[in-house]
Amino acid sequence: MKDGHPPPNSGLITAVPLPNMAASIHVTKFAAAERQLRAAIRLFFEEEDELAIHTVASAAYRLLSDLKDDRGMDEAADTHLTSIFYAVRSYKRGTLPKHMTSRPELMAQIAELAAVLPIEADSSIKDAKVSIDAESAQRYWRNRNKTANFLKHADKDPSATLAATDVDNANLLMQCLGAYTDLFNDQLTPEGLVFWLYSCVRDDDLSSIPPKLQPIATRLQEIHHDELRVFCAEYIRALRHRQSAA
Repeated sequence: MKDGHPPPNSGLITAVPLPNMAASIHVTKFAAAERQLRAAIRLFFEEEDELAIHTVASAAYRLLSDLKDDRGMDEAADTHLTSIFYAVRSYKRGTLPKHMTSRPELMAQIAELAAVLPIEADSSIKDAKVSIDAESAQRYWRNRNKTANFLKHADKDPSATLAATDVDNANLLMQCLGAYTDLFNDQLTPEGLVFWLYSCVRDDDLSSIPPKLQPIATRLQEIHHDELRVFCAEYIRALRHRQSAA
């Protein structure tokens, strides 16, 4: 028990006996968020419908952000910090991925931030803090929820349409994973681990991958882009089978 909250990994599902009735199974918010996130990642790698993936992932992200807020954390501010911190630190390390170094305007912005922020090559994000004003937070959630709201409401705008480019599930799942690890102390499920490795390979940035995981990251690099999701789906199934057999 910490600050009046149960540990994230305890009591995920509880059985509550009722008078003259069989036990009733209750699912906690933590368990619901984890199950939704894990399912959304599996759907992503199985290349299921992008809209369905977005709906499931958005539900997980909303739960995770609310749980962070209950513990005194701010997801909008944390997302802002993450996007800046890792870009500047990688710039100082000389490890920015090609999709960033190939954009002169972006590199100029990062260089400007690196000149004024106290972030060095050996800095840890745990030592960095950031806050944002209410207007910026509202703007973040308005943009983040735009697609999810389109997919779940039609009472005010039944004739509205959605641009395909507004559905960026890879980015949404990465934000979900970041919020999840903030709450669960960097513990990754098989789905989370594989998605993180996939994202590192996709962005051509293996600098944060520990040595014990480098072989699988290298293996992922060798796989053709069109076959990468299929491989990841199979790898998740293998990890889950190994986990259940342990």
